Amino acid sequence: MGLVFGRVTNATFTIFLAFILSYAMLISLGLFAPDVLNALVQWAKTVETWITGTGLPARYNVWLDLFVEEGAILLLFFTVLARLIIAIIGSSFSSAIKSR
Repeated sequence: MGLVFGRVTNATFTIFLAFILSYAMLISLGLFAPDVLNALVQWAKTVETWITGTGLPARYNVWLDLFVEEGAILLLFFTVLARLIIAIIGSSFSSAIKSR
């Protein structure tokens, strides 16, 4: 039971940390490099157009129009990037601790 609780706690902490880190990256990019953030927003709009313009029946496309927006795509991109950063730092820290 302790091992399962530890893994669930670790996964929850990692997801929460990635969520906070993604918002921090998004805000800092907006403050220090707004032109880069603008380019990313334009890219997210292109991705949104590509996803919602698939020619699906209206029964399914209405849900894509409702839930897929450029803000969500951009936050998803930063969350995946934050998860990668956390995984690289965590694995390097873990291997440094276990090698001793």
